[in-house]
Amino acid sequence: MATFRSFIKFWALSAFAAYGWLRLKLVRSPTLIILTYHRVLPANAGVRELEQPGMIISPGNLQKHIKLIQALGAAPTHLDEWLRKRKNGDTLPALSVAFTFDDGWRDNYLHGYPVLRKEGIPATIFLVTGMIDTNDTFWPEQVIELLRAPGINLSDPKLDWLQPFLGSFSDRTTPLSLLEADEVINRLKNLDDATIIRDLKNSAPPPGASDRQTNETPAILQSNELKEMSGNDLIKYGAHTRNHFRLNRLNSKQAMEEQIVGCQADLDVMQINNVPIFCYPNGDITEGGEQLVASSYQAACTTKTGWNKANRNEFDLHRFNLHDGNSSSTRTLLATIGRSLA
Repeated sequence: MATFRSFIKFWALSAFAAYGWLRLKLVRSPTLIILTYHRVLPANAGVRELEQPGMIISPGNLQKHIKLIQALGAAPTHLDEWLRKRKNGDTLPALSVAFTFDDGWRDNYLHGYPVLRKEGIPATIFLVTGMIDTNDTFWPEQVIELLRAPGINLSDPKLDWLQPFLGSFSDRTTPLSLLEADEVINRLKNLDDATIIRDLKNSAPPPGASDRQTNETPAILQSNELKEMSGNDLIKYGAHTRNHFRLNRLNSKQAMEEQIVGCQADLDVMQINNVPIFCYPNGDITEGGEQLVASSYQAACTTKTGWNKANRNEFDLHRFNLHDGNSSSTRTLLATIGRSLA
């Protein structure tokens, strides 16, 4: 039975890959593909054990993606330049591809930028400006580190706030697996970000918790690295809020303005290649947030999957989220694209 399922999976994947390749090769009217990445980490990086599945691409796989784009005859482009040309009525290639990276991880500089620079590929990094030049990281990574720490005792009173979200793991006295920790993170998204961050600060790490002292520390990009990457116009920077707070969990207009308008204000004073394009954290959008973004930026990226024809609303840009799990080979990458276009 397992062999039969594997056979069906193989041919389904192959069919989607063939469909994706055909759709891309047969494009005739101007179309933009936006590829989304988060972290760029070597296959042997220890920090992979403290990261959500679906957040990581290896430098080698990133290079494979670039090679495929080149083989398809697609034109790599800066996202803002494609939008500008479309607005001005300039001639656009049949198929353009924009590379984007969310969150502003430092490994984008350490492991992604060398690949992009070698291949001459332009890219946009969406920054969480309140975390630049700090040793902070995002709350999902903090939760994983907590739940996977040796010596964890989930019945500790300091972790009472976690109990409603642990489900069957509530009485565990051993570290959770990566997939189990990911389940808890998804349940925690019912809370607002500020509450989660506050509760994490009050949760003392158990003995043996990792101190993250790796060559990825600090985890978030620093000002000198941002300036270095923007020096040759290869890398540009967009807005991803000040603190990566999901807009649908904010309870006031002031808080919304702080995250949306404040982020662009931060970028404007940083003397880097910034562009007025917003990226919604976690893809969460509210009517008030949409209106504020539209009044403050020229475009916005969502987490909706698909490509963008020339008539796409610039505040509803679709993307393909890629990681090692869904695009480690040419076949799986094409299948990921083909599946969403079917």
